[in-house]
Amino acid sequence: MRVRFAAPFLLLWVFFACDLSHASDLALVGAKIYPSPTEPPIENGAILVHDERILVVGPSATIRVPPHATVIDCTGLVVTAGFWNSHVHIFTPGLLHAEKLSSEQLTSQLEVMLTRWGFTTVFDIASVLKNTTVIRHRIEGGEVKGPRIVTVGEPFWDKGGTPNLCQGIP
Repeated sequence: MRVRFAAPFLLLWVFFACDLSHASDLALVGAKIYPSPTEPPIENGAILVHDERILVVGPSATIRVPPHATVIDCTGLVVTAGFWNSHVHIFTPGLLHAEKLSSEQLTSQLEVMLTRWGFTTVFDIASVLKNTTVIRHRIEGGEVKGPRIVTVGEPFWDKGGTPNLCQGIP
């Protein structure tokens, strides 16, 4: 009986003995937050982030900001969930030959095409796979700022040419 009775207290002791205050590295507070297109906005909201992952989103009054967290006052600002673009082609002249582009050039091209519009993830449905892979690796390595890229790789072409999309139209 004592073991059963002591077990919950031991569990609570372990839980509180762990320094849970270091669960977040960044706190965005005071913003109007749109967590999704189908939910109402959170007025005076807060977002806690740890290791580049969102831990919690909610009203500032209900979220305890850890003492060590970097706090950014977002009063008067709006935060939305990142957008997905599920139909991109990394064929634009500014993105081809990514291995020859500087980090600044590539970041600028990705900003013009994607990130300035809020796209945090893109689904590339046909591109030059080697080039897209270079871009993705440079983003993942932190050298270039850009969205997460998911790709299907090379497109399928008819032998000897490109597909004729107007076939059958007079």
